[in-house]
Order: sequence, then C-alpha cells, then structure tokens
Amino acid sequence: MYQKILTFVILILASTSLAAQKQSGTIKYKHTTYIDTESMPANMQMDMPKSFDAFMQLKFNKTASLYEKDADHKEEVDPNDNRPRMFRRMRERANRIIYKNIKESTVLEQTSLFGKDFLISDSLKSVKWKVSAGEQKVILGYTCMKATFKDSTNNLVVFFTPQLPVGFGPDKYGNLPGVILEVQSAQQHILATDVKLEESDVIPPSKGDKVTRKEFEKIKEEKMKEQREMWGGQRGGDVRIIRQ
Repeated sequence: MYQKILTFVILILASTSLAAQKQSGTIKYKHTTYIDTESMPANMQMDMPKSFDAFMQLKFNKTASLYEKDADHKEEVDPNDNRPRMFRRMRERANRIIYKNIKESTVLEQTSLFGKDFLISDSLKSVKWKVSAGEQKVILGYTCMKATFKDSTNNLVVFFTPQLPVGFGPDKYGNLPGVILEVQSAQQHILATDVKLEESDVIPPSKGDKVTRKEFEKIKEEKMKEQREMWGGQRGGDVRIIRQ
C-alpha cells in the first residue's frame, strides 16, 4: 500500500513541477457548519437554521499557514433579519483565525468568547490519517487523494492534493503530503472554490489575551456555567456550533 501511495505521489509531482516549485499561495473555501439545536428550548428551534456558511481563505507557504475570513467576500446584511441574536453571535464566533507553523510545530488561534478576544497557543497535533491510494477525485483541476480518520468522536473524510506539496488545510486540518481541498463530516463541509499560486506572507494573529488551550477551556467552561445559571439551569443558552 505504501509503495502505491509513493508511486502516485511521485507521478503527480513529476507532472506538475511548476506547482511543486511554488509552494505558496491563497486558497478560498466555502465552509458550511451544522448547528446542534437539540439543547435549545423547543420554541427557539423553529427559528434557528440547521447550518450556516462562512467564506474563508487559507494563505500558505512552505512553513506556515493562516486560515481566516475571506475579506474579498462581501456578505449581505439583512436589516430585517429576525433570527435569534444567539445565532448571529455564533456566526461571529465561527470566524476564528488559525495560524500554523510546521517549523516550530505550533498553532495560534484567535477567537472570541462572549465579546472578549483570546489568542490561544497550542502545539500541532499529529493525526493518523488512513490514505486510500485508489480513491481519487479532481477539485479545481487538482488530482486529489482520499484520507480518513475515525475515533470515538471524529469521523472525517478529506481530499488532499500532492500537486501542492505542503501539509496544510482549512481550519485545523492538515498533516498530509499535500494541501487539503475538501473536508467532509456530519458536522461540517469545507470545499475549496479557488486556488491562486503566488508569493504569500503569512503573518500570525496578535489580537486578544494570550492563553494556553488548557486555560481557555477552563475559562470557557466557567462562562458556559454562568450562562446556564442565567437560563435557570436549562441548557438553552449552551447551543453548540458543532466542530471536529
């Protein structure tokens, strides 16, 4: 199996030497997130949509990547939008910024929680992907291979292309011998819509209080507990944007 994968990668790289030489650029994605509404009061479930879209971009070079909201996408704001304020806040929180540095094996995530900005530092996680050499698809002209990962909480399918031979991808995904152009799961769907190879400066985010992942999770749990108490012990305020 390993020999088949290696042969496939070599053939792809040999036929696309120009792309291999330009290991930097910008990829745009449509990022659909599905909302878990089961914990909401029944009278709110009818007004809450089942999913929402965010238009994102991934800047990358040989050593680093930055996944953030696509500034070129102009989102129309409906002044008559009567969806719950909670939904609008969730959309804002979903637009987090994720910076990865392979050389330093680090991750920085800029996110907001109840109106406050945080800058979370973490280490790159190694995912044990299972690559299916015989399963391929073409996305935006790039030949992609399928990889999967499954454990007690995750069931992921991704498609990555060795034609862009750096180990990055949208959101927190990566650690494959090529850029990930699609992510599929029950919780979200991320699909590349445009690829532009160009020199790209990848600058880490700097806004927010600096915390570790462990510290942030503790703060988050305390805030969620306060919110549940405000709702009289119900979990109505603890609506989750489901993420892997």
